[in-house]
Amino acid sequence: MNASCMSLDAPIPEDPPVNATKAVKDAHNKHVNDSTDVACIMLATMVPELQKDMELMEAYDMAVTLKEMFQQQARQERFETVKNLHSCKMTEGASVSPHVLKMKGYVDQLDRLGFPISQELATDLILNSLPESYSQFVMNYNMNNMEKSISELHLMLKTAEQNIKKPSGNVLMVQKGKGMKKKGKGKAKVAKVLLHL
Repeated sequence: MNASCMSLDAPIPEDPPVNATKAVKDAHNKHVNDSTDVACIMLATMVPELQKDMELMEAYDMAVTLKEMFQQQARQERFETVKNLHSCKMTEGASVSPHVLKMKGYVDQLDRLGFPISQELATDLILNSLPESYSQFVMNYNMNNMEKSISELHLMLKTAEQNIKKPSGNVLMVQKGKGMKKKGKGKAKVAKVLLHL
């Protein structure tokens, strides 16, 4: 496997001189053969359009070309992931679990792209994205200097969610009276009933 990796790290050196030792010639031939093997494997995994463009290249040249082609795409993906992570806000009354899992997905995606963020920063971003109803939880978390993984924070938030009161529905006030008011003779009794919708 190390020889195959070497095929991607450097181009094939020029042919050794005619008077080179057998060991030097054998090493060069091995490098050429390894590069050919790696190039065949790379070509076999490519879409036909890329295969046509790269079928005459050595493994090293293929790796360089592919890196140039897809580096801009990876940068754009990183930008979008960071943008989504920083703009992620949980709406009041929404479930905390899908929200945290969504943010964890962004954190994991940055890691896969080669730009990992620390657990502490990820936790801060998640806590900052929570609505006002979680302010007591956030304050307690910070005051107790907790250092939890995203999974542990997720479990804590799910537990806290059960204790956070959901905003109540609208209140409708209905008045019930008896008859019409008579002039000058007492007031009609009025009952007030509160209905929760």
